[in-house]
Amino acid sequence: MTALNSTGTISAADTAAASADTESDAWVLNTLRRYEPATMHTQHPVVWDRASGSRIFDRNGRSWLDWTSGILTANAGHARAEVVDAITEQAQQGLLHAYMFPTRVRARVVRALSELSGFPQSVLYTTGAEAVEGALKISSRHAIARRGLPPHGGRPVVVTFEGAFHGRTLGAQLAGGLPAQRDWAPALDEAFVRVPFPARGQAWSPEVIEAALRDIGAGPEDVTCVMGEIYQGSTLRQIDPSAARALREWCTRHGALLIFDEIQSGFGRTGRLFAYEHTGIRPDLLLVAKGLSGSLPISAVLVGDPIFTEHVRPGELTSTHSGNPISLAAAEANLALFADGRIVAQAAHRGQQLADGLADWVGRKPQRRKIIGTMGMIAGVACTDEAGSLDPRSSQRMATECIERGLLVCVPSTLGGAMLKIMPPVTTSESELAEALAIFNAAADAVQLG
Repeated sequence: MTALNSTGTISAADTAAASADTESDAWVLNTLRRYEPATMHTQHPVVWDRASGSRIFDRNGRSWLDWTSGILTANAGHARAEVVDAITEQAQQGLLHAYMFPTRVRARVVRALSELSGFPQSVLYTTGAEAVEGALKISSRHAIARRGLPPHGGRPVVVTFEGAFHGRTLGAQLAGGLPAQRDWAPALDEAFVRVPFPARGQAWSPEVIEAALRDIGAGPEDVTCVMGEIYQGSTLRQIDPSAARALREWCTRHGALLIFDEIQSGFGRTGRLFAYEHTGIRPDLLLVAKGLSGSLPISAVLVGDPIFTEHVRPGELTSTHSGNPISLAAAEANLALFADGRIVAQAAHRGQQLADGLADWVGRKPQRRKIIGTMGMIAGVACTDEAGSLDPRSSQRMATECIERGLLVCVPSTLGGAMLKIMPPVTTSESELAEALAIFNAAADAVQLG
């Protein structure tokens, strides 16, 4: 791993070495910093060369146990042979792009998605944010056609939750519940109503939705959809199952579509194929992306009833690369890995091992360590100061120490940069997870957290 100096740039010695080797880590880091905006460089300077299973490798022979999964993408492990073979075979067939023209691989993928999920239709896209936009469009078209929205000459209303993150496009960020991620946008969000998230252990009722609607002169009849996450990617708070049931009943009663964003939580991450299965209810639209292919860009809106899409205008849901044959080949092979349920069952077992290990980590120094949330193979932890407040500086030091010792972690910008987000591939073995937890404990001891 190449070190940065106090100004955040590469050292003079490494820069000199880079001039003699245009494949060196220093050359890569300097080149990226020269030709990309600084805002792009949010991760530690570990230059990936290859990845396999639960490990990342650089070109110098160093390896790291991966607690990022490429940000919840490589659920079934990096570079699965089945996925690599499918990508290679598709590329060798000579079909790399097909726009929205029919292909065999596209037909196989939408059929596999329906068989695996139980949702009768799929709309394919490339990114999670694009799937969010598609779901909002489906909901709006359905409401306008079936219910005559808006009934009083107003605007259709989308209900989302405070603390939500749904992507980085304009519509996705207006729908999100993080003010700092939409304060750049023009004032177009009066049709988005954000209400408190119905988290576990907190009193919550759909009345908060109706109160928020009254504040803007609207009512339940104006709502096209309610969109939320089972666990919030930004905060790791989990939805309360009883609140989810109340939300389902409210949406059904008022004709609004219920959308669950499982871009992060889908495909075994929480110990179920989809996290909504923990709630006992079913959404109308389900958004999936990261774990869908385990590698290449592809996302989907899973549609619970064909009636929801029957009034969308021709071409309104198309996208240039949504039917990309290479991405679809990866998705087809990856979906087959989940078909027999073994990966999901393993995720549940490893998730308990992770939760137990982190509880032990906190128990050693409870005054300086905090679990923010765990759900299967996803967890958030934080370092705290002596007063019990979140301590971003110690969390950053902890992340750096982990990486130096061979465990790749990341610290998102949410929660002020105080949360270490733990997201191993769900196929991580028992011994690999035990090794990673040992490194995590040693890193905490090294930075003297308590």
